[in-house]
Amino acid sequence: MFELVPSDFHKAQSLFDPLMATQMFCAGVLEGLYAGRVFVDDPEQPRSGFVAKDGGWWFLAGDPGDEAFNRALNTALFDRTILGEKGWGGMLVCHPADWDAQIPAIYAPRIPNVTERLHYTCRRLEFDWRGQIPDGIEVRFVDETLAADGIEIHGAAADVLALRRDALEPDRKAVGFVAVHDGRIVASSVIDCIVGGGGDIGLFTDGEYRRRGLAALTSAAVIEYALSHGVDVVHWDCQAFNMGSIRTAEKLGLELSGAHLMYTFILNPVIHDVNRAWAQLDAGHYDRTAGICRQAIEAAGDSAHVHFYYVLARCLMASGRPDEALKNLEVAARLGWDSAEEAETDFTTLAGDPSWAGILDQMRVNAGAGAG
Repeated sequence: MFELVPSDFHKAQSLFDPLMATQMFCAGVLEGLYAGRVFVDDPEQPRSGFVAKDGGWWFLAGDPGDEAFNRALNTALFDRTILGEKGWGGMLVCHPADWDAQIPAIYAPRIPNVTERLHYTCRRLEFDWRGQIPDGIEVRFVDETLAADGIEIHGAAADVLALRRDALEPDRKAVGFVAVHDGRIVASSVIDCIVGGGGDIGLFTDGEYRRRGLAALTSAAVIEYALSHGVDVVHWDCQAFNMGSIRTAEKLGLELSGAHLMYTFILNPVIHDVNRAWAQLDAGHYDRTAGICRQAIEAAGDSAHVHFYYVLARCLMASGRPDEALKNLEVAARLGWDSAEEAETDFTTLAGDPSWAGILDQMRVNAGAGAG
């Protein structure tokens, strides 16, 4: 496996053409717009290639049957050739689909954390977002006037502001809109990766402001702006079980253009399995989730990561076994689970149990100890 210098990235582009059409981070690295690295099997005539963008976005293309390249890639994941000193892991998208059969060997001994994702596109928006803004909400463009009005700019909105600040053509670098309530940002939608006329959208809404249509409002605003300022197509990629994101995309009239798999890899083996457990829970695969948690708990007992007990409690609750769920929550609290608010939301029907208040109190104590 060979690493290409940036001036030679063009040699691998033909391998990644299908991914570059929909994955803007991949296109951005190969076109030299974003920091990243490219590895290939042959520096002159690549047949297989791997692109790594800073932040853990990975892309794999070419010949899935090149066993030597696959073995080298496996080694490079574990010896930190790809991750560097501080890297945690990455999220991998492949083309063609034949790569799917090779991922277990490339990630071994990690069991791949596989999630299905849906890809939507928008080239023309027909959605009257201005007529649907709730009372008390402002939908605002991300620029310096937010700070001038005393609004704290954080998260993706702050990233957009930083990208625009140093750009010769800010609208071709990043754009964003936020929903503001009582002087603070409560939802945001940003297009912070724009390559070759394509832009990739990301959105976030504070938990207490969800189900109010703010994601649709801010997304519509940023899509409308981008399409009228040099972007030809907006890409929207979400997990196949994320019904909130799917409903928002459909509400805006976006076109479902395809589906693909994403494989998450985390170098730390415990955190990798924690991530697998949460992903299976989010997807509604309770039996699989419980299996991951029980295996980890059996191996480590009370020294198992606290998330395994909490996630197992969620599974047991969903399976109609509240008494067992409560026992696992008690262990989670004892081992350091510190989000009483999350537990109250996830286990509302346990509120009447005599031990419930004590469990929440312990979680609050844990939170205070962590803050100290």
